[in-house]
Amino acid sequence: MKELLIDKSQDFFLILEKEKSEWADFYFEYVKNAPYIFSSYHRILNLDEDAIKKRILSFERRFLDKVFQSLSEIGPYKYEVARAIVSKADSMGLTISDFHFYIVGGLDFGPVTVIDEQNTLIDVLALYRAGFENLEDLCVKISMRR
Repeated sequence: MKELLIDKSQDFFLILEKEKSEWADFYFEYVKNAPYIFSSYHRILNLDEDAIKKRILSFERRFLDKVFQSLSEIGPYKYEVARAIVSKADSMGLTISDFHFYIVGGLDFGPVTVIDEQNTLIDVLALYRAGFENLEDLCVKISMRR
């Protein structure tokens, strides 16, 4: 059984080891780790390869550094998400094993993108802007819609 929260956000920040000119190439390699999730994410956002490259190259290293340095702060919120969803699963008519939240480094358009009935992408870049403390509310609201 897959986990409820699948956190691949750390992998994204390997981008900081690259020269900015290599960021787009890195991103396209990174998304191969979850091809269905990311191809759906890009399709939902109506982004082609050129738009993705342009978006990645628009990121500022300082911002990515700040988010990376703050990642440890998300841990307690992930725990609260899992606790809240598990405790409310019966009342919401949810089967926990039927859906997953992928916490990843995305393109900073919004903190949550529903991929399909079972999969939701959480972008740590946009979540950082919204506040990690909002993770539980965002996930519970998405779960209630299922």
